[in-house]
Formats: sequence, structure tokens, C-alpha cells
Amino acid sequence: MSSHPAPEELLLDYVAGALPAGPELAVALHVALDPASRETVDRLTALGGALLEREPAGAVDAGLGTVLERTLARLDDVPVEPKPSSRRHRHPGFEWAPAPLVPHLRPGMDWRRVMGKFDEIRLDLPGDFHRVSLLRLESGRGLPEHKHPGYEYTVVLQGGYTDETGSYGVGDFAVGPGSVRHEPIADPGEPCIAMIVVEKPIVLTGPWGRWLNPLVSRGLI
Repeated sequence: MSSHPAPEELLLDYVAGALPAGPELAVALHVALDPASRETVDRLTALGGALLEREPAGAVDAGLGTVLERTLARLDDVPVEPKPSSRRHRHPGFEWAPAPLVPHLRPGMDWRRVMGKFDEIRLDLPGDFHRVSLLRLESGRGLPEHKHPGYEYTVVLQGGYTDETGSYGVGDFAVGPGSVRHEPIADPGEPCIAMIVVEKPIVLTGPWGRWLNPLVSRGLI
């Protein structure tokens, strides 16, 4: 069970198909790695049709919070059928990739070094404005200190990292509001690999931020 699960409201949006492609993929990876969130999603899916049929017209819009609380309170009464395992071929070097990520990995895809600090693979998700990247940090290495003008969604796929908000391991999910400055540093052991989805370009807050932020905002780094 993840020590940092995705918010229940985000899981509900995921089940309802209300998320853009980037955040949707991040939640799908989290659900694939966290049994508790996967069970919640399965039960929400089972309840979805019945909930919409039973709610009076306008009730969902008028009291979404109440509907969500009512739905989550009923989850334990809904049985979850086990799903057959799904195996997909993983390209060499990407054996760690959860199944929802595999279709987005192309043969020959490789990491590129950014700012001499970390490795990145950018993913192109048609129709989505988010910047979606796989990041790899060697043990003890960190991302530059930064903040976010928009939201950041992070799911750990291998290893772990620690920042000002806590320590995160495989399957953990983080939603970062723009006001929080943080400097993620990879934990000891194997490299930390995470998928990062950002709504808007990050803003570097360290001593080099003034010079590098124009390049960041243009997507060059």
C-alpha cells in the first residue's frame, strides 16, 4: 500500500474519464503500482453507473463533495473481481516500466542528460498541453530547487526520492501546488525513476534561475 496515495477526488476524475492525457497516465501508473488505489478505482467503476442513475437531476453539480463522500462510504460493499494479468513486451532498459507506460515507449528511445544533473525522456501525448517526462536521478543527485506556477503530478516508478514534503517510494503519488518550492533528491540505492507531469513550465529558484528560466519556459531544458 502506498504511503502517498493519489487524492480520492483525482481517482474519481480518472474513473469518470475527466482527466487530460498526462495526468490520466500518471494516475494509471499509480493505480498499476498501488493495490489499494487499484481496488478503489475498481469499486468506483462498479458504482459509477448505479450512482448516476440514482442521483436526482442536478444533484451531482449541486453537491459533488457530498456525492463523493457517499460513494466512497459505499465502496466496501462492492465486490472486486480479480483481473487477469496483462503482460506486455518491454524494450531493453525499460524492464521497470509498468504496463500502462509500455505503449508510450518507442524502440530506440533513450535518455538525454539535462543540465548535467538528471536524465529525461519526454513523452508526446497528442491533444494534451502538459509536459510529460520520465526523469532519472542517480543516488544522491537532485533536481534543481524550483516551484510550479501550475500543478505537478509525480509518480515514482523505481527507487525513491526525498524532498521538503517527505520521502516517496515506488507507486507513491505527489500532487504539487505551485506555491511549494522543493528540491527532490534521489534516495540511496538504485536510480530513482519517476514520471512527472507539469501543467506549466517550472520556475527555477536557485542562483542560476534568472539565466535558465527563459530556456525552461521555451521548453529547451
